[in-house]
Amino acid sequence: MKRHFFLKFLTPGRIILFLVLIYIALLTVPYIRHKKVSESFQRDFSEREFYSQTTGTERIAYINDNTDALLYRLNMFEQAEKEIILSTFDFNADKSGRDVMAALLHAADRGVKVRVIVDGFSGFMDVKGKGNKWFQALASHENVSLRIYNPITFLKPWKMQARLHDKYVIIDGQMFLLGGRNTMNLFLGDYSKAKNIDREIFVYETEDQKDSSLYQLRSYFEKIWELKDSREFTCKKLTGEIEECLISLKKRYADLKETYQEAYTDWDYQKLTFETNKISLLCNPLEAENKEPWMWHSIHQLLLDGKKALIYTPYIICGKEMYQGLTELKEKNIPLEIITNDVASGANPWGCTDYLNQRKKIWKTGAKVYEFMGGHSCHTKAILIDDRMSIVGSYNLDMRSTYQDTELMLAIDSPKLNSIIREEAQRDKTYSKTIGENGEYIQGENYQPKELSFGKKVFYAVLRVLTVPLRRFL
Repeated sequence: MKRHFFLKFLTPGRIILFLVLIYIALLTVPYIRHKKVSESFQRDFSEREFYSQTTGTERIAYINDNTDALLYRLNMFEQAEKEIILSTFDFNADKSGRDVMAALLHAADRGVKVRVIVDGFSGFMDVKGKGNKWFQALASHENVSLRIYNPITFLKPWKMQARLHDKYVIIDGQMFLLGGRNTMNLFLGDYSKAKNIDREIFVYETEDQKDSSLYQLRSYFEKIWELKDSREFTCKKLTGEIEECLISLKKRYADLKETYQEAYTDWDYQKLTFETNKISLLCNPLEAENKEPWMWHSIHQLLLDGKKALIYTPYIICGKEMYQGLTELKEKNIPLEIITNDVASGANPWGCTDYLNQRKKIWKTGAKVYEFMGGHSCHTKAILIDDRMSIVGSYNLDMRSTYQDTELMLAIDSPKLNSIIREEAQRDKTYSKTIGENGEYIQGENYQPKELSFGKKVFYAVLRVLTVPLRRFL
């Protein structure tokens, strides 16, 4: 009788539901408990120096324009003599993506060793997906190595949450570029109406210093490259279609020299850059797993050493420990301003949804939040501390960047860079709205309200309910 009841209970629908619930558990449970920062990391961090009273050997340029970002990449690739390293979260085979491929292949033809690493999600969607033939063409060159960090494997759902979120380019032992831009039309060139506003730092090393940020970044890359989570992507067979892609990319390189003539002139990096006191690399753990929050700990400690602070972040999704950290700034009388996207202009629906649910809790930390409504969505990740320290890179103020993804930020002691970004922030505040003392919104002089469509209102209303139990995985 019991056996008959059991068999009757196990209907196909219930079995499928049970298996789905098990899969969701395997996908999420390993990341539910947030790790703490180890005492050893705290001790090592406390011994680091982030400020210097003398001028350092690394000079920088600040890149806040998408076309300039493409020009810098093309010129850097052209200057390479020995090696090019490219790490990116997203790499699309769109127009700007093919620009980058064409320039990389031309460098490879000159004998330059090219190494590219892409996140597993982009690897699944782009490298192995719709852009497959273009990436196979790139990987077919003997001087090009392409790896995918933590490839999407549906048989290992517990690995799928961890992503490679780093974005940088290293050229020989001389220069690098690091920030928040992905390799696609939204971030590079002027190929689409839709754009994301972002910022990057170009670093030019004038002397061979073993403790420079260039060496720190190079060491970081080598560790990522050698991880068992980083898998080789190869061209298994040079088909006619792939050969056509190679011909197309060679033609594209010739067209690039005509279209972007400025990128193919001799650049005086000494004149294009300005001096800094010190540059330090901040990072998260490298392995594809639930991570100790190294980046958040580092940023929080630097914030506590300051007297005032400003954070640029595309969206805000804080966990308990992060809320405590922000509140601690208030308790220590360190005023904090945050510039983030207005919900009506934000490009990340999950971030927008969580802000609608959590904004009162965010305001209670004491942070003054500016909801930015510019011509394009702001993708910038930057932090200003007092008038000297600027921290720029890939880290979002969210739990994914804190506990799940690889992240890189440059902590730069430079009054000039701080002043440049602070001036931009003052301008962006005029395109923002913020909450006044009476609890009502105050609009900046250049703020232009944008009403959400009925469809988006319904969409966000539904997401506000659905995302509550899943917010730490957004």
